[in-house]
Amino acid sequence: MLCLLPMAYISFRFLDLTGQITGGLIKNIGELGRILPGGEGMMFVLGAIMGVGMICLFPVHWALFYYPGDVMLLIAIILPWILCCTITSGLMAHSPKGGFNTSIAIGLGYFFAMLLPYIVMGAVLGSALGAPGLGTALMDAVASGLTDLPYVLAVLLATMEGAAVGGVFGAFVGSLKYEPEGAVGKTKKERSKSAGPEPTFDRSSSSAVSPASEAKRCSNCGAKLETSDEFCTNCGSKN
Repeated sequence: MLCLLPMAYISFRFLDLTGQITGGLIKNIGELGRILPGGEGMMFVLGAIMGVGMICLFPVHWALFYYPGDVMLLIAIILPWILCCTITSGLMAHSPKGGFNTSIAIGLGYFFAMLLPYIVMGAVLGSALGAPGLGTALMDAVASGLTDLPYVLAVLLATMEGAAVGGVFGAFVGSLKYEPEGAVGKTKKERSKSAGPEPTFDRSSSSAVSPASEAKRCSNCGAKLETSDEFCTNCGSKN
């Protein structure tokens, strides 16, 4: 899961994810690293968190429906998922199914992680203001204004759609490492043994003359005879 953080930072900093989502209203937030106390290090932390928050809130279908011609927006949203799922599957998966399942697991992990601020906000504002449900209602209102979906549904679709897109690439990477069942764990030498001994050619056996191919000889004088001869053509004895 942590692999998504640097990928989200790349999208946030170099693909201007914020500017793409807001239609250029908010741009070049990455330049704040020049004035923050921690410099680029602090900007990396903030950028990674903000990038993950945005790609886990805005579903892929939202970009396709509302901005069908904005290719850069679509790339900024799905590229972190593709890179994360591809790298993670390359490290952990050993089959197409394993690569896809690994990607879906990453999506589910971030779905539950994104539920934490929703739950915390509802609990904190509910207890502080004595209005249970105010925090969640506020977050739902913000999410609906941005994505036309309540918060939980927007996060669910964003994480699952992103993980599904990344899962295609994860499955491909897993297929490159796939070995048929029964061959996994065997060395090359063991596989050659299980395939049976290699054929060899014995010169002595190939050059030897079989008894059937030897010429018929007379039992009396030893003269060569044809196989159909019943009598020796040399001494006349019967064979």
